[in-house]
Amino acid sequence: MKRVSLASETAGVAGLFDLRETGRTPARSGDERPLADFADTRLVVNPEANAVFVEQYRRLGAALHQAQIQQGVRTVMVTSALEAEGKTLSATNVALTLSHSFGKRVLLVDGDLRKPSVHQLLTLQNGDGLSDMLRRPSGRLPTQEVLPTLSVITGGHYDPDPVAVLVSDAVQQFFNDARDQFDWIVVDTPPIILFPDAGLFADKLDTCLLVLSAATTASPIAARAVEAIGASRILGVVLNRAESSEVAGGYGYGHYGYPGTRGPNSTFTG
Repeated sequence: MKRVSLASETAGVAGLFDLRETGRTPARSGDERPLADFADTRLVVNPEANAVFVEQYRRLGAALHQAQIQQGVRTVMVTSALEAEGKTLSATNVALTLSHSFGKRVLLVDGDLRKPSVHQLLTLQNGDGLSDMLRRPSGRLPTQEVLPTLSVITGGHYDPDPVAVLVSDAVQQFFNDARDQFDWIVVDTPPIILFPDAGLFADKLDTCLLVLSAATTASPIAARAVEAIGASRILGVVLNRAESSEVAGGYGYGHYGYPGTRGPNSTFTG
């Protein structure tokens, strides 16, 4: 990632702070999953993660921490305009930062029921997850503990009609239950322009982080994404920049496809 910025104003998504700084590697504690288990060096808790990269997410975490103090924000969705802009890695690193560096109890939810991938990034099993829980509410959250302060709910088994489960009453009940157990809920969602899912989450969550590829996402596309979410719901914008040599592979949403959108340059993969 070349740059991460956070918008200082909720309305209009204006006034970007530059988050580029050198920093320290994350502190270790003896009671956690060994940080070496986080094999992907793009994860902020990986011992080999770039120090500047880590500090960028700490600054983003600090901004979210302030929003919680000042505005009572506790639930945040992370989405993008199109595919392959880095939303899943951004959502995962935000959750890792809030839990590891800020000591908060965090629940990371893979709300991308079309192509769940948080489990791949964190090397978890994708058994029963969000889709299963929403189809068959039982009152039990199917969480997997990643760190003492970070739990994950994976996307779960493939659902041919994710919109049907996302409009059910079980979604609001899930967030009510999760709020009782966690300080933060971070939800990764499909791209806002391509599918209605993110908009359905936006109605139930406090705020949104919008991830854009600064190198490839045209201003009209970014404007459409802001309009689709609602500017007042967007806390900040994460800008990812990539050189042509760092192009990531396409999203590959097999069952759903993303016609006409494959291949934007990004150092992140969703």
